[in-house]
Amino acid sequence: MTTPDQGGAAPEPGWTPEPLPEPAGPAENATPAGAKDGLVRCARCGATDVAYRPETGTLVCEFCRYEWTEARLDEAMGLSEGIADLRGRTLSTASVDITDDETLMTFKCSGCGAEVVVDTARSLQARCHWCKHVLSINNRIPNGAVPDGILPFSVTREQAMESIAAFVAKRKSFAHPEFEKTFRPENVMGVYIPYMTVDGKVTARLDGTGEIGRGRVKVGENNYEYKVDRYAVARELDLEIDDVIVETSASKADIHATESTNNIINSILPFDVKNIVRFNASFLGDEYTSERRDMDVDHADDAAYAHMLTIARGSAAASVGRYDRGVRWEQEQLSVTGTRWTSVLLPVWLYGFEEKGRHGSVTHYLAVNGRSRATMGSVPINTSKARRVAFGVAAAASVVTWPIAFLIMRGI
Repeated sequence: MTTPDQGGAAPEPGWTPEPLPEPAGPAENATPAGAKDGLVRCARCGATDVAYRPETGTLVCEFCRYEWTEARLDEAMGLSEGIADLRGRTLSTASVDITDDETLMTFKCSGCGAEVVVDTARSLQARCHWCKHVLSINNRIPNGAVPDGILPFSVTREQAMESIAAFVAKRKSFAHPEFEKTFRPENVMGVYIPYMTVDGKVTARLDGTGEIGRGRVKVGENNYEYKVDRYAVARELDLEIDDVIVETSASKADIHATESTNNIINSILPFDVKNIVRFNASFLGDEYTSERRDMDVDHADDAAYAHMLTIARGSAAASVGRYDRGVRWEQEQLSVTGTRWTSVLLPVWLYGFEEKGRHGSVTHYLAVNGRSRATMGSVPINTSKARRVAFGVAAAASVVTWPIAFLIMRGI
């Protein structure tokens, strides 16, 4: 029998989720402006030869050796505040729709007047070929190349190499022979992947069936019947969600891709996004690369809402503990009052291997979180060796089990 749970009314027959309301806006949450001349200057001496030190998490002037830390974006833009007041869609300066596919930007060097071209598809900074000033893209440009913030690497290349080597060492027994022969952890590359952080004020409605076990009753000589009480369960939650992250590179967001295992990146989450700082191209330097954002908010919002529904399920779990056989949510609805979107770059160390096969090639990735050192990867399998081992295990098991089965059948 199914009865309403005391925590909420049973769903009406034929009830279906209501469509999400059309977002209003969008409003703008302005990103602090960068240097209009494209120069990142030392706060003490004004030099533009600035480098990033992952060991200390600071920027250092290569001229006067002054070190400083960039302000956190969360504080500069108030990203932990006002979630309860969100209405419609609020976009940061850098998260607005991509409107221009041009990737070449020309800057006039304020040091000598030369014009320097920056190819934002490859890099977000360049050095003036005359006076050696370092020019970088710190302001918004319309092609999605420049984010609001960046989470700098704190895991060094050496640490990433150690993590990847240790990960592979545990799996070498069945690794593809070509992978074993060519594996060089020093080929790991540091890359900044484009994401959006999303804050949201939402209401979630969950309806389903919960079960409580009442023990078992013996039916016949060796059969038992389990007694179960079923209840209609409903929960409605008002949530203020801070810092959901969603990928905004289409190639990485496609977790069903058959030509690569780039979805491995999802397994090294989370990132300490509260430590994201205002974007500064000096964090890239010569060691790190970055990918351009190629997805607008309209293309990423479904993933964000799916994450928010997951959070709602987790939040409801504490109130359904009495159902010792669990709750099956059969209908789910998410009503979005307001969201706030911010464009950021997050750090990942990547190692890739292309496995060529009869039906095409697959690129296997090993990834290390550039902040927490969490490591996960896809090591291609030596299928021939795996088959031989499986056959050997099956044969060995048969040698033991077949005589026993024969004796049982003979009644001995």
